[in-house]
Amino acid sequence: MIKKCPFSKEDCTPECSLFVATDDLNELVAARLSSLGVVDKNFSGSCSFKMLAMSGGRFIFENTSTKRL
Repeated sequence: MIKKCPFSKEDCTPECSLFVATDDLNELVAARLSSLGVVDKNFSGSCSFKMLAMSGGRFIFENTSTKRL
């Protein structure tokens, strides 16, 4: 199921100003996002808010330690 845009309640498509296409990213950025698990190798595009949220979540996961008793 494709999630809807919270602003327009429609699918995030290239017509949306928040959509980031593969062609919009340089190879280094695409490779880094792919290695972090934010996008996959068959990435065709995604909402910029989703990419920011996934990148931020990954950053928090990588830089947070928990103490177990």
